[in-house]
Amino acid sequence: MEVDNLITGIVVGFLVAAPVGPVAVLCIQRTLLDGRLVGYATGVGAALADTVFGALAIFSVAVVQGFLADHRSSVQLVGSVVLILLGLRTILARSDRTETASTSVAIDHLTLLQALGSSFLVTIVNPITILAFVSIFAAIHVSTTVDGLLGSWTIVVGVLLGALAWWCLLASIASVLRQRFTERSLRWLNRVSGAVILGFGVYGLVALAWTGH
Repeated sequence: MEVDNLITGIVVGFLVAAPVGPVAVLCIQRTLLDGRLVGYATGVGAALADTVFGALAIFSVAVVQGFLADHRSSVQLVGSVVLILLGLRTILARSDRTETASTSVAIDHLTLLQALGSSFLVTIVNPITILAFVSIFAAIHVSTTVDGLLGSWTIVVGVLLGALAWWCLLASIASVLRQRFTERSLRWLNRVSGAVILGFGVYGLVALAWTGH
């Protein structure tokens, strides 16, 4: 039975992580610019945030839904501002690859922590993620089919594994394509990636202003 719960969690974690969004753009951009390890770190940060949301969705669905209903505008505002700042930073980032980054021999630990932390922050301030978990768990009747804490935590572990699988796959694919990028194309990559991330943030602010009227 726990194997079934684990598989359910893996599938749900993979499906929730897979849609293209600002973190996916960030993961690809960082992998192409700084190497596979930084791309993996970016994915781990997003996967940890997904796991937090998955756990909240399982253990306290009503509480989470109530919190989002009361504070959704504030959460959306913070998330949009974070995306705008991150987009601007990406556009202005240097695109020259160091030898260390290009060979992936050694990556500074601070760089990995920054990659992990920023992707965690971008994901955790996105209320759409937890709504996706709540919707999927409700659709497959997790609350009625999962028995006890062990089953619930097994699903949470599965969510982590499924999300990690997606981000590792995405970073690995980007890493394979990395050597085809020149310094000039990397500069354009920064600009385009930053513009896309910035666009997500601006869209969030516009949607927030629109719904406020």
